[in-house]
Formats: sequence, C-alpha cells, structure tokens
Amino acid sequence: MRLVIEGGSAAFEEKLLALFAEHRDELTVETDREWTVERAKDFVRIATPPVRTLLNDVLHGGGYRAASDLRDMGRDLAGPSISLTKTLTKGVVDGLWPSGMPAPITADYGREKPQNKKVEGYRMAAELVPIFTVAAEG
Repeated sequence: MRLVIEGGSAAFEEKLLALFAEHRDELTVETDREWTVERAKDFVRIATPPVRTLLNDVLHGGGYRAASDLRDMGRDLAGPSISLTKTLTKGVVDGLWPSGMPAPITADYGREKPQNKKVEGYRMAAELVPIFTVAAEG
C-alpha cells in the first residue's frame, strides 16, 4: 500500500502518527524528498535575495552558470551555499518539506585541484530546471 497525504489538521496528523507507531513493525515509511512545483514555489517565496538571484542566474543558464560568468555579472560568490542551507532549513522549520531535501542548486568544484575548493560554477539537475522555471515565473 502506498499513501500520499497532503494537508490535514494537527489532530489528524497526531492520530495518524500514533497509528503508524502502533503498526511500525508492519510498515516501511519513506519520506518524499522530491522537488515538486509547489515545493519549488515555496522555495522561491522564502529564499533569501542572494538565493533568488543565483536561482535566476542558473535557470537562465539552462541549469548551469560558470563562476566566472557570475563574477563578470558582479555577483557575490562568497555565501550562496550558506544562503541555500538557510533557505532549506527554513522550509523544514516552516513545514514546507521534510528534513533532508536535496539542495536544488549545488556548487561545482574543479576536478583538477579539488583541494583548492574553488567554485567553478553552480549546477541544477536537468529534471529540476523545468520545475523551478515554472516556480520562478509564478
């Protein structure tokens, strides 16, 4: 049996979790950590301004933006990873998505000298580009 439950009151959630706990030996519970348009819209809504700017830059690049391009555009690359983490954490705290959601944008580090940890660009998985494009437009 596969269930997806959205919405519901706090009382309903409490009763459902108690029922799950009662039957936990019989169940396998998986957390949905997939990006949907709705979650992406929430991400855009709560994102810090630097994250929204980075998101738009990556989307306009078709899912990738080289760090050199971003620097040429005057973008600050000092803290996007921290801002991304803050946005993801806020979404968990606000109940918009579960803990452990993958970051929609990741830093791409050079392979020649990985010990340098210099960001060469920012990447979004190809399957997320259309989802976040819709979210950013709306």
